[in-house]
Amino acid sequence: MNSNAPERRHVVLQEASEWLMRLQDDACTEAELDAWGQWMQASPQNSAAFDDVSALWDAASKLDSAAVLNARERSNRLSRQSAPRGRRGFRWSKRFVAGIAASFLVVAVAWFVVSKHTREADVQVLATQIGERRQVTLQDGSIVELDAATEVLVRYNERRRDVELRAGQAFFSVAHAPERPFVVAAGNIQGRALGTRFTVSHRADRAVAVTVVEGRVRVSQEHEQSGATRAFDAIAGQLVTFSDEAGLQAPRNVNTDLTTAWREGVVIYQGESLANVIADLNRYSRVPVRLDDPKLGQLKVTGRWELAAIDQWLDGLARASGTRIKRSANEVLLTRDPAQNSTEVSVD
Repeated sequence: MNSNAPERRHVVLQEASEWLMRLQDDACTEAELDAWGQWMQASPQNSAAFDDVSALWDAASKLDSAAVLNARERSNRLSRQSAPRGRRGFRWSKRFVAGIAASFLVVAVAWFVVSKHTREADVQVLATQIGERRQVTLQDGSIVELDAATEVLVRYNERRRDVELRAGQAFFSVAHAPERPFVVAAGNIQGRALGTRFTVSHRADRAVAVTVVEGRVRVSQEHEQSGATRAFDAIAGQLVTFSDEAGLQAPRNVNTDLTTAWREGVVIYQGESLANVIADLNRYSRVPVRLDDPKLGQLKVTGRWELAAIDQWLDGLARASGTRIKRSANEVLLTRDPAQNSTEVSVD
């Protein structure tokens, strides 16, 4: 095997690309046209490389215009005409050559613009800081409402609308476009919207919750080892949860007015674990809230608090649960009162 073959192939492809550019110059002379024709005849590799460059641009650009098809046909005829013949009788029409090169160049530029648009414009990162909420309208008219300390990655193409919730929680109002599925990934699950409004939330202990307010969402999980998929269709008023310990759970009924109240600046809980409550608090508290004992996170909390009144609510939580608060510049620590044995508290 010739060890120089890959290097030679690279050189030939580079020469083919350079010829495409040179032939576009209005100052291109008849002598240069003859030189190009001689280069095409010099080796089958040369003419093949010229065809390959055109095919590359054609495939990469995903264009199916008449100009491209005509250019390819002219290129094929060019290859057939370049069978060995005397160089003296070999003359090329400048208009013919320029037409081929122009078509190839248009495709090349279009591919660059399309690929650059896909890399930069169609990949969008949306994020909020601690205590900040934000609403964003996507290019298809869908609306994303981001809760505090939330990050969302949006990838759109002509076939799909893919969204990844990396942190926090977000509310999605999906524009109807069944030919382009709207899919939200969070952790190990995906939610496929079927014309709907829904919330996806990262919870404590790497749990994820999907709450459907309107329409229907197909929530699925693919098993990493077997590849098998488990899925549920949740309708309006239902919640689907996933955790590493319990896996994907079947839909259950919830009060969506309560679970989405954060959109109005209020958080309402009914029997929610303190661990999840703390996770929500920490999206709004500049000073992180901690539990000195992880078992405290199992305490069930019912209550209502306003996002602008975290300190007051924490004081009420401490009184109702019998826990103690230790505040410092770096953290707010909740500690267990040894005399407190309740497993559920209500906070006004």
